[in-house]
Amino acid sequence: MNLDELLIVTLNHSDKGMVAGRTLLQKTLYFLNETLGSGIEFTPHYYGPYSAEVADTIASLKASGIVKETVENFPSFNFGVTFEPRRYIYQLTDVGRKMANSIRERHLQEIENVEKVLERMKGLGATGAANDYKNLSIAAKMWHILKIKGEPMTAEEILDQAKALDWEIEQYEAEAAIRFLQDIMDLVEVKES
Repeated sequence: MNLDELLIVTLNHSDKGMVAGRTLLQKTLYFLNETLGSGIEFTPHYYGPYSAEVADTIASLKASGIVKETVENFPSFNFGVTFEPRRYIYQLTDVGRKMANSIRERHLQEIENVEKVLERMKGLGATGAANDYKNLSIAAKMWHILKIKGEPMTAEEILDQAKALDWEIEQYEAEAAIRFLQDIMDLVEVKES
């Protein structure tokens, strides 16, 4: 399954066939990539790992009439709502939903694997991470650091590495992200402080 198909399947599986936010979509694809080995390249970015390939694919799907993008602006200086001034909402069009059904017929086993990961992420919503782009971004940042290091680290060591990348993460955010990563990735080992 290629990235176009993975994005369509992800959007089709999300609540009401949409994902609210560029960051949330990027991080959802990041964790799908990490758990399923999809081969998508991500690099460090302000909100955590980012893929230009994902952004380009979204743009292509929009231009093709497969995905609709709606922009929701937030009032100025209302950072209690979000740390982004606007949210981009991605939704499949009727054409996109038909494509999702066609993809399902061709790649049923792969789609079932994708859906298992998405459901697992959704089921972790009680941690606040799976459905919240900020918390998911923090978890992605921490996983990126752990993956680069290649060995268990303490929360404090992860936070030090995050600072080196100009990523601001608070201790309580790190602890919630670690719980999320341990649940979703099954691979995370964090050294006790």
